[in-house]
Amino acid sequence: PFYRDMFDRKKVEAEEVFDIDGLRRCGVSTSKRILRESSLSIFSKRYNYDNLLNSSTSGSTGEPFLVHRSYDDWCRRMALKYRSEHWFGKDIGTPTTIIWGHKPDLSGLALVKERLYWRFQNYRFLSAFNVGEKSLLEYIKIIKRCRSRFLESYVTVVYELARVIAEHGLEPPGLDGIVIGAERLFDFQRDTIEDSFNCPVYNRYGSTEFSNIATECLNREGLHINSDCLWVEVVDENDRPVIGKPGQIVVTDLHNYAMPLIRYRTGDIAVMTNRRCSCGRNFPMLEDVMGRASDTLVTEDGTRMHDMFFLWKLSRVPGIDRFQVVQDSLTHITVNIVHDRSVEKEVTTSGVENALHKLSDFNISIDTEYVDNIEV
Repeated sequence: PFYRDMFDRKKVEAEEVFDIDGLRRCGVSTSKRILRESSLSIFSKRYNYDNLLNSSTSGSTGEPFLVHRSYDDWCRRMALKYRSEHWFGKDIGTPTTIIWGHKPDLSGLALVKERLYWRFQNYRFLSAFNVGEKSLLEYIKIIKRCRSRFLESYVTVVYELARVIAEHGLEPPGLDGIVIGAERLFDFQRDTIEDSFNCPVYNRYGSTEFSNIATECLNREGLHINSDCLWVEVVDENDRPVIGKPGQIVVTDLHNYAMPLIRYRTGDIAVMTNRRCSCGRNFPMLEDVMGRASDTLVTEDGTRMHDMFFLWKLSRVPGIDRFQVVQDSLTHITVNIVHDRSVEKEVTTSGVENALHKLSDFNISIDTEYVDNIEV
């Protein structure tokens, strides 16, 4: 119903549109904000909503929404992940340490499934909840003890690990490579990480909406786009394709039939290139991904918490349209919330306090403020 209504408003005859260029000329595009307001109309009636998998997206001002997909589509996403990792020499089962997000509080069958998931991939999961120096020193020991061949994490976390190794004069783990994502990778960060770890860094661009969008191969001459499953455009402010200069990333998912995403604006900036990699693969490439920068919260004892912690914890609190976390001091944060009026504000406030209760362990108090808007 969502796209039918959009096509009607724009006077688009679906039978007359044969490609992405046609959709672009008709002014068809979507975004996180548009889809959040669409409610259930975005879902295909061919699927049972309750049987779909879901995960929460991120946002520069904490504007998450749930992306749903079928089990078939999830399997396809995993296949894309494995193929892309094979491009830089990491095959299924390669011993890997991942420092990511915050491990969910699970029990029973859900906990068993979670452990099997990581065990099957031969991953050692470490939380990015605490990325202070003490934790990072312990993480380095764990990576060595597990004899991991690859490390996966956020750019900020790996960069801090590299600095700790250099400052303490430590022998780095014997890694074959480091896979980073979720943030922009600057040249100085790549250089520092590779100097400290003595191994190559492979950049990967993805999102919750589409999983793995583009990945570097062993030659690292650009990021190969998974164009057999995703159609990626880079457009200017007038929605015209641009090559060789920064533009907005627009993605069309070719396989998520349960929740179709057509010409979806990710909010990220990238540079498209018409070059081809010397590896011989014919996938189109991104020259560079600007993405967004990330922040960390710092506590009294020097503990650092990656900003993704707040997304993981607050994305499912009812009543939140958008949120922003402001650290006023080492012992206090303010959570600014644009309320969606789906529940009483008292319910939302209670949900925020429950979601962030672990911050009390670090002597951090929380205030919740309701605002009309949050500037990007």
